[in-house]
Amino acid sequence: MSLVLNRPTGPAPVPVPHLKAVKDLFEGLTGRDVEIASGADPVAVGGASGSLVGLYVDASMETRALVMFDVALAAYSGAALGLLPPGAAQDAVDAGALTETLVENCSEVLNVFASLFNVPNAPHLKLYSVIGPDDELRADVRELAVRAAPRDDIALEIARYGRGRLSVVVR
Repeated sequence: MSLVLNRPTGPAPVPVPHLKAVKDLFEGLTGRDVEIASGADPVAVGGASGSLVGLYVDASMETRALVMFDVALAAYSGAALGLLPPGAAQDAVDAGALTETLVENCSEVLNVFASLFNVPNAPHLKLYSVIGPDDELRADVRELAVRAAPRDDIALEIARYGRGRLSVVVR
């Protein structure tokens, strides 16, 4: 007699990164103290939201995770990474628009963020694209962005720069 196990089919789940790992990543990249808390309002995407969206895929190029920064966190993290003065980031936040340099720097933060998904027994993810504030979101990306779970909506403050929000959604 053989034993038959019912194993789930389909791809392995992608974990939502732990808050401490997110905090450590931002502190390591910016060289600044970071305050972080779960339970923030979700980051709005598309239209005039000003959000920056990182789209992560697995080896089969299936979209498995999104990381969305509101305009404030995109500006503050991009400026802190590039050693730009906090006033440059504040100008972008006040205008509700990111400069090309801030988008490039924040895209690097999103690229490094992929490392938080790559843990044992989870599929390997990489940053596939960064969707800017003025870019149209594909329907499947928009659908994933507003999923209720698994996700975490995080408030994050970078010392001397400022506070913003990010949302992480996985499938």
